[in-house]
Amino acid sequence: MTKKLIIRIAGSAFTFAAMTLVSSCSSMQTNSMPHFSGEGKCPVCGTIVTKHPVAQTSSVVNNPELDELLNMDFTIHEYDFSAYEPKRIVWQDDTINELQENLLPSFKSNTIQGSKCLLPKTATVEKTNNDVYLYFTEDAQGNALNMHLRLQYYADDPLNYNDMVFTIDGFDYKFHPTNIQRGKGDGVMIWEQSDDVLREADKDLVYALAHCHWVRLKLHGADGMNHVKLIGEEQIKSFKETYQLFLLRNGSIK
Repeated sequence: MTKKLIIRIAGSAFTFAAMTLVSSCSSMQTNSMPHFSGEGKCPVCGTIVTKHPVAQTSSVVNNPELDELLNMDFTIHEYDFSAYEPKRIVWQDDTINELQENLLPSFKSNTIQGSKCLLPKTATVEKTNNDVYLYFTEDAQGNALNMHLRLQYYADDPLNYNDMVFTIDGFDYKFHPTNIQRGKGDGVMIWEQSDDVLREADKDLVYALAHCHWVRLKLHGADGMNHVKLIGEEQIKSFKETYQLFLLRNGSIK
């Protein structure tokens, strides 16, 4: 093998190795950009490259709206709104600041089923009236004994109610009367009434009636018949005043 052939072979091997191993003419230079973007021998530095990266430049656009959007906090926060949600009214031991002498003009004394009692002045005990109210019995000294819920229904169509549902500020309070009487009135009219002592299980109902904003009463009758009555502001006021006077006269529900 001649000397010229050996030199040519060695040069070819060096060129092949350079093309295989070098990917940029600036790969041996620190923090420098390539001199050209082609492949082969760099005309500036003489480096043989097989894959030459093309230098790219980017333009920065000043966009305040985009910067503001990118800097916004998109973290999802959880908030507790339970404190603002309507809640069912439940019994609490109130301190009554009203005076008896301010409440008594709204009441009258009567006898119901042989017991002396105080009931709202607007309430009636006649069977020919529709009414619903709270009242309480009292002893000889004027102390409150039992709180009662009395309902009177008078119409030309028998209802035969057996259950009550008071919807108070959006929440239902069920009451099951146990002392129901029925009878015939004038002509085609009929009357139905119930008068029940309120017990421990009924305390939430009493408290809600005395502290509510609105009340709707539904009477569940026989054969799926229902009677709905919206309780007026005056009746709601009488619920509250009866509750207050009952407590002021040492009454308790138990």
